[in-house]
Amino acid sequence: METAMLVEAGPKRRKLLSELLEEEGLNVELVKTAEEALSRAAKSTPGLVLLDIHMPTVSGLEVLKQLRGMDVRIILLTANESAAIRHNLYSFGDVIAGAVETTAFQARFRGILKRHSRENQRRVRVASSAHPVSSHVLAELHDPETGRLDAGRIASFLGTPLSNLAKFSQVSVAGLHKSPRSVSVQPHLIPIARSLAILTQLLSSKESVLAWMNSPHPDLGGETPLTLILQGKAQVVADLLEAALAGQPS
Repeated sequence: METAMLVEAGPKRRKLLSELLEEEGLNVELVKTAEEALSRAAKSTPGLVLLDIHMPTVSGLEVLKQLRGMDVRIILLTANESAAIRHNLYSFGDVIAGAVETTAFQARFRGILKRHSRENQRRVRVASSAHPVSSHVLAELHDPETGRLDAGRIASFLGTPLSNLAKFSQVSVAGLHKSPRSVSVQPHLIPIARSLAILTQLLSSKESVLAWMNSPHPDLGGETPLTLILQGKAQVVADLLEAALAGQPS
């Protein structure tokens, strides 16, 4: 179930919005202040943030500036249509203005949520469709909520620190720790997942998979497959295993 962070100071609006989110099948994380929203997002980036721009201390617009640097979808909320226009909110993406109780607000709210859900499902399909093996085998490498490959899970499977994957994924160590399943890191994880999935098919156990990964291979210049993966050459290992899976000499 996808988690939506609802950043709303008003208790009545917070309750009504929370109920609407739950009706759409989302797990709701309630946040009352902008400071709390930034603190929580820094620890664990949610898939969706609903942000009221009218916060009592730090402006919701300031929160927006910081969240836009993360891999997160944002819906802006305001009770005042003129405020949305004045702050040019529509240039940032989805905006819902007006009173929560109105039919028009709720209809637009549900419509945007359904579109976000479809877009999220489409991103997951694109990320996982590069190879049929990696999309159907080794579920332990995927985040159960988003379906995306998870760098932390892959590092754990390989028995290597997550920081080693940051060296070739063009993401900082801090960024990878914060968003180990972001869309931007998926292309770098797919060939690794392909290799692990194929090995799982060809070998009998995880121990055998790890033994192969850590053994020098003549077709890899005497290097171990794991060494090449951590050098950013995972595609070379995946291609070798594709050939083995197809019955060609390896």
